[in-house]
Amino acid sequence: MKIPSGKSQTLTQRNTAVSIVGEKFYINGTPTYEGKFWKTSYGESYPIEGLLFNSRMVQGVFDDLNENTKGQWAYPDTREWDPDRNTHEFVQALPAWRAHGLLGFTLNLQGGCPYGYCNNFPWDNSAFASDGSLRAPFMQRAERILDRADELGMVVILGLFYFGEDQLLENEEAIKRAVTNAVNWVLQKNYTHVLIEINNECSVGAYDHDILKCDRVHELIRMAKEIKKDSRSLYVSTSLAGGHVPNDLIVQASDFILIHGNGVQNPERISEISHEIRQKPVYSPKPLVNNEDDIPWRNPDQGWGERGNNFAESIKSYTGWGFFDFRLPIENHDYNLGYQGIPVNWQLSSQRKRDFFNLLAKVTNSPGTPILDLEFSKDIGKSIRVKLQGGPKEITVHQFEWIVNNQIINSENRVPESFDLGARAPTVLAGEHWIKARLTYNWAGSEIVVESPYYKNPWWPYGGTLR
Repeated sequence: MKIPSGKSQTLTQRNTAVSIVGEKFYINGTPTYEGKFWKTSYGESYPIEGLLFNSRMVQGVFDDLNENTKGQWAYPDTREWDPDRNTHEFVQALPAWRAHGLLGFTLNLQGGCPYGYCNNFPWDNSAFASDGSLRAPFMQRAERILDRADELGMVVILGLFYFGEDQLLENEEAIKRAVTNAVNWVLQKNYTHVLIEINNECSVGAYDHDILKCDRVHELIRMAKEIKKDSRSLYVSTSLAGGHVPNDLIVQASDFILIHGNGVQNPERISEISHEIRQKPVYSPKPLVNNEDDIPWRNPDQGWGERGNNFAESIKSYTGWGFFDFRLPIENHDYNLGYQGIPVNWQLSSQRKRDFFNLLAKVTNSPGTPILDLEFSKDIGKSIRVKLQGGPKEITVHQFEWIVNNQIINSENRVPESFDLGARAPTVLAGEHWIKARLTYNWAGSEIVVESPYYKNPWWPYGGTLR
């Protein structure tokens, strides 16, 4: 590792170290969710010690370097795309996720489809240049996220390649250089809470480079594992499409096994997949983690209950689970929905997000956060009522802010019952506008931010006109 002259050669000391012992994940030498069981209302009890509950949050470093397509990602309140805002709001949301019991998340250096599922990828969202070198702005944003996760005691599954983006690298040697550069970057930063996912879903048949396909990706897994700094290396794996069982070469080479549940509508199949992996002759005890599952139930009526969904079934099969929330086509790009559509609202800004995190909090016996929402009067600019429910019994309020079009218009150090824009309404709400509230509070030594959903022109449904 080369240190520029005049710089300290002392590596940054990190707070969080992930390790693997048998089928369990450990953080700082202690198994995750130590001693905990998920005790259901049906009288069932399932161990969760050593599992890694996570969420697919792959767009944290997103940017589009294609000038012909980047305009479509503009934020609705500013009508401009801002990659630094995206990362800032991701980092800001992390403590709230952690308060619900989330210990891991997947972050990808080539992101994921900004529409949930895609056939074409005209944008350029890659932390790798064509020769496999690292693009500094992407890695700087990644550093901000990894630093905050480290402070919070969270594990990051860092994905390197995504189908539809891998063609941006010129050849197989560039792919290998990219793996080497990314792994070395993690080691040189002394990150000890990072797991590597070589690529997302090697089985989909959309990768241009053969070495990223399932019959050869084990070569990259082994290569990444062999990269060391001061005798330290990283844990490495890869993932397959929903419902697929990894081949023997992947199972044998991986330090942990990644499973996807997309499209698996029979929750019992989730248990079968875990069983099939463990029954392979090449399998030796190692953790199983589902880190992508989009609509995890047989039918909508089952939803996020204690039975009948893939989350619950994963726990029963002693497999970690992660939610993939994206905007459905029928949801018309609603900004508050999903964690993959660009731009992303990283807060718990929809009922679907809240349902997942609420079940996670129950499973892990975590306090969660208050749910903040707003209720608007029929008089334009008048009496926005604050609704705050749940979360810890006692919090120390640091700040409560009212935000219009990404600008703070009022701040106080308590949670108000309501707010009146009053005489400012004609100017503050001129034209198209978005309104939300933000609560910042301290709990158990952490500063946590929660926001209401972002409401677009909330008075228009009542017949108001804003010009």
